[in-house]
Amino acid sequence: MRGCIFAVVMLAMAAAPRPCLGQSVENSPIGQESKPHQGLSSSGEAEGILSDCTSHSGTSCFECVSTPQLTDFGVVVDSTPCRWCPASQECHAYGSLKDGACSIPIHTNDVKNTDYSKYICDAAAYPHVASDFSNTDVDSLEQWVIQYLNNFSGEKHVFPTYPGGSTPAETGLYKMEDTASFAVASDWGSGTWESAAVASLMKAKNADYTMHLGDVYYEALKEEIEIQVFGKDKNDHQHGVEFPTGSKGTFYLNANHEMLSLGNGYYDTLLPAVSQTASFFSLSNDHWNVVALDTGYNAYEMFKVINAMNELKETDAPQPDEVVKWLNETLGLEQACKGDKRGLIFMSHHQPFSDFVKDDAYLGTASQLAAFLPSDCTVLWLTGHEHEFALYDKTDTFGVSKTVSMSIYHRLIGNGGFPQPPQKPSKHTTLKAYDNRSYKKFELNSEVRGEKSEEYVFNGYFTMDFDADELTIKYYSVECASGEGGETNGTCEVAEGPSMTEETVLGTEVFKINKDTGSVELVKQDLNDKVLTIIAEGEEVKLEEVKKYRQRWPYDDGSGVWVE
Repeated sequence: MRGCIFAVVMLAMAAAPRPCLGQSVENSPIGQESKPHQGLSSSGEAEGILSDCTSHSGTSCFECVSTPQLTDFGVVVDSTPCRWCPASQECHAYGSLKDGACSIPIHTNDVKNTDYSKYICDAAAYPHVASDFSNTDVDSLEQWVIQYLNNFSGEKHVFPTYPGGSTPAETGLYKMEDTASFAVASDWGSGTWESAAVASLMKAKNADYTMHLGDVYYEALKEEIEIQVFGKDKNDHQHGVEFPTGSKGTFYLNANHEMLSLGNGYYDTLLPAVSQTASFFSLSNDHWNVVALDTGYNAYEMFKVINAMNELKETDAPQPDEVVKWLNETLGLEQACKGDKRGLIFMSHHQPFSDFVKDDAYLGTASQLAAFLPSDCTVLWLTGHEHEFALYDKTDTFGVSKTVSMSIYHRLIGNGGFPQPPQKPSKHTTLKAYDNRSYKKFELNSEVRGEKSEEYVFNGYFTMDFDADELTIKYYSVECASGEGGETNGTCEVAEGPSMTEETVLGTEVFKINKDTGSVELVKQDLNDKVLTIIAEGEEVKLEEVKKYRQRWPYDDGSGVWVE
């Protein structure tokens, strides 16, 4: 990771200096045009080369972010708006050294667009606003670096496994009824208004089981888990976001962001809260076997002691040896589609292949599973990691030069809560449908890479309803608060956020088990062609090369160059 870290740190250091409170902006690179004064002090008197921002502290967020930050005797010399800190209820100049309780004060770049400012202020009621995770805003890049440098050092957490015995806590083998319901999200733990909406919609389903396929941001630290998963309020002015619990159980999978803090938050804070012994397990009945895997623990090539200049590189995300042993000796996976004719469903954070990246980075677990399973034993595999929604046709071989022979229906549902820009496929193997709608366009205070805005997709989740040998899966996304935009394939209005009660159905699928072979078969597929990009059978797909990183920072493709 040496090249990536160095590039990001140098970017932050090389970024043009930002004016501090009361600092002259004669040479400021940010907004040098002069305009009639739009925001004097409360007394109406010009304050010279000072910020009007402090006059709005203790008033309102909307007043703060609608005010240009610096004036020179009544003339605006820096039109960048002031920045609001929800924790302290203070108003600061952009880049102020007096940011205090806010490491990233919320921001907007469009002074004239008061509707946009309203969205920013409403979103501030939660721990994060979407643009806190932006890849084009210098403040966000700095925060990723700070989090990484502060927490990724030392030894990785010991890998818990099952001691053996007769109870689920001793074996990892949980039972569910033949009729059971699930509500599942992945890459959800962002603490944004949008993640709160996804949680609200999931909760309304009253599912027997809920499951998170991993990624709490930035690094699944104890305090991040408490605020962005357990719903503890961040402060008096920002509400925590709570992941919904199932009436019969809630489960959390391990992922790469959990391991950026060496797994300490995940294993010591998250799992004990749900009495989950380990990061892998199965939930089964007489017809189905849902197997949860851990692609996070070995997702990075870690040193026992690492510093900022060591490389942090991704692996192909294989299962730990303890999981492989459990699959073989406890679960008896080699009997699938042989003596065991139950339908097999894998759940993991990392995807086995992707049409949105130039290679298939995460073949480790797929290769391990293929060693157990007959190549004609078709399974369903639900994943996250890529922050988008995509469905693939049945795939029999995949990987570089098709190195893995395994029959799967791959479902990518990584759109749970992270603000991901819309993506287009870079290649076409078996991609069937994907959702690249733009939920909202965010204006950003950034002079980095020449970009000042970023669009994000609609976040969502899915449900699974088991009824004997039949499984119905429904995929959902949040709807705009107005009830318009999401269903009509349009961006939400700038002033509004997500609805807490209304949602868009992206599609419905029904799977059944072939009783003779044990393979899972797709028997019905109803996709929403109003919102999804659907690839018809035999259709020539127009593709373009996309520069796509598999995950937000830190990520390195091995070249030492930031990949965007």
